[in-house]
Amino acid sequence: MIENIIKSLENNLSESEKVIAMYVIKNKKIIGEITSTELAKKIGVSQSSIIKFIKKIGFSGYVAFKLQLERDLEHKKNLLKNKIHSEIDLEDSLEEVTKKTLAETVEALNTTVGVIDYKNFETIIEKIRESGRILIIGTGMSSIVARDLELKLMKIKIDTVHYESKQMQLMKLSTMDVNDLIIAISHRGETQEILDVVGIAKEMNICVISITSIGKNTLSSLSDYNIGVVSKESILRSSAISSRMAQMIILDSIFLRLMQKDYKKVKEYIDRSKKIVGWVEK
Repeated sequence: MIENIIKSLENNLSESEKVIAMYVIKNKKIIGEITSTELAKKIGVSQSSIIKFIKKIGFSGYVAFKLQLERDLEHKKNLLKNKIHSEIDLEDSLEEVTKKTLAETVEALNTTVGVIDYKNFETIIEKIRESGRILIIGTGMSSIVARDLELKLMKIKIDTVHYESKQMQLMKLSTMDVNDLIIAISHRGETQEILDVVGIAKEMNICVISITSIGKNTLSSLSDYNIGVVSKESILRSSAISSRMAQMIILDSIFLRLMQKDYKKVKEYIDRSKKIVGWVEK
């Protein structure tokens, strides 16, 4: 996980931070046995540079950083064992499965929130707020996340639609212009159907925001703006448990921030929605 975070932030690292990053990637086992002062001496930088680097990649301190490195090493070993999903064994009890799933999800949420570029995130929210129409695209499990965002934005009267079908996405795209917005959701950022639609959107000069796993991928490279989430998925990749939850916290944050910015108007829309839906349900 730490290696993925470092790679995703590579372009934002200073030269000295890149030196630290390279040493960390190549010497994970050693770092678990030494202090931050000793690490600084080995690399040839100050201890404050080590701490600054650790905080930049999303950790509160050296101890938390070392613990994650140990987890990463253990995770690598587990890949060679009989694992069905990240830290979960075939022999685990239901209680163990539940607790491990919770721990993995919490880890993904904490790490994702820790590495967000909040200036970039604020710009993304403003783009959503100011856009004409929004098309949200995502397939498979990402479609579930996309549908949730569609419903959230609809509640606050933002003209939004989600289609899982590529044909429907393209039909909608054909009616859009430079004032509109595409939000593309893909865990790996390599789903060909999504890349095809985004490629056409870019040719039409339509702004694209993507939500992908952290690190370099084709979708994030094609996008004008990207938010990366951190998770560990293995053999049962189709479940995408921690990545889906990390994506959901991003969506909730977008929704709540939009509510903050236009609270009076948004509250009126939500109250009206509740009233109308209430009539129908009666």
